[in-house]
Amino acid sequence: MKYSRIVLFSVGLYLLLVALSTIATKIVGFDEMTQSTSLTFTYCVLGFVTSLIVYCYLGYKQTVSPYKQAFLVAAVYWFIDLSVGALLYILLEISMDPLIYLIPAFLHVIAVLLGTLLGIQLRRKRVERK
Repeated sequence: MKYSRIVLFSVGLYLLLVALSTIATKIVGFDEMTQSTSLTFTYCVLGFVTSLIVYCYLGYKQTVSPYKQAFLVAAVYWFIDLSVGALLYILLEISMDPLIYLIPAFLHVIAVLLGTLLGIQLRRKRVERK
């Protein structure tokens, strides 16, 4: 297991989700974003689908202990996410509501399990065809 790959996937996933949420915020507007529940729902769905694709790819490529590696990627990702949130709270006094992290964390766990399973099944089907 390569730890550099775990860090690479975690940082890449974090930056990808930040970029997608930034684009969505620019399209809708910041004022509308803070009061829109449909945009919050869209963020959750967008984050889930993106995470699912990343974990599917990881499960497809990782032949040894794919679930272990996927959970390590998720753990490092959440460490980065919570650390950045804490830094924003400390340095810029941006509120960090724990409830904001609850639903995405739950969806992220589902994405890890489902995406890794899909990736493993895709790899098995590819091997069976050969």
